[in-house]
Amino acid sequence: NHLDLESIEALVEGLKAFDGTLVFVSHDRWFVSQLADRIVEVSEEGIRDYLGTYEEYVHQLGDDHLDADQVVLKAKAEKRDARKKAKEERADSSEPRKARLSPNEARQLRKRSDQVTANIETNEARMAAIDELFCQPGFYEERSPDDVRSLERERSDLTDRVSELMEEWEDLERRLGEA
Repeated sequence: NHLDLESIEALVEGLKAFDGTLVFVSHDRWFVSQLADRIVEVSEEGIRDYLGTYEEYVHQLGDDHLDADQVVLKAKAEKRDARKKAKEERADSSEPRKARLSPNEARQLRKRSDQVTANIETNEARMAAIDELFCQPGFYEERSPDDVRSLERERSDLTDRVSELMEEWEDLERRLGEA
């Protein structure tokens, strides 16, 4: 990364002179084409292993993944198609459109979201304090088993409460995002 043209060319010449095996990852089409005699592509569909040069690989595949212009155009087309499909699905949906939130409703949701966030932080701080107690040297020897069980129970209850609050917060944020 961040090499000037002369440095890249020198790097390629140095790597060509190397007798061993190289494994490299690059988005630089020229760099790959100068060195690669085997292409291993890792994608969502899986791993494709091709013995041959990059040019041969592109010719067989018919798609140059490292051509930035082609990649951008393909991504834009996919995004446009996805938006069009989503719009069509919304139009076909028998479900009535959700009404937008009034400013007051949105304000109330944001206020509740802030309260839930504060409660999460308070509960997590108490959990951290309990964890710190558990980690203190001699804690278990100095405390009665009932005290230890009580703290373990409190921490478990706090964990459950934080989970509930997180679900509520996610729901609030989803509702605000839809508005």
